[in-house]
Amino acid sequence: MPIKTVVEIVMALVAVGDILAILFMEPKGSGLGAISGSATVFHTRRPKDAVLDRLAVVLSIAFVVLSLVLVVFKL
Repeated sequence: MPIKTVVEIVMALVAVGDILAILFMEPKGSGLGAISGSATVFHTRRPKDAVLDRLAVVLSIAFVVLSLVLVVFKL
């Protein structure tokens, strides 16, 4: 299997993982409700939220790096 195919498959899996991590996150605020003061701005983060935040950041960085690898090395 060519290396380009392997990198593309890994990139697709990373993208799906990133999408799922973002979809499982709890909403951060109330949107426009924060203007009137009805939002709870200060709240403690639950462990699940912290893990999903970190996972989303790591997977996003991995996706960008894999994209750059495909472009720079012209795989």
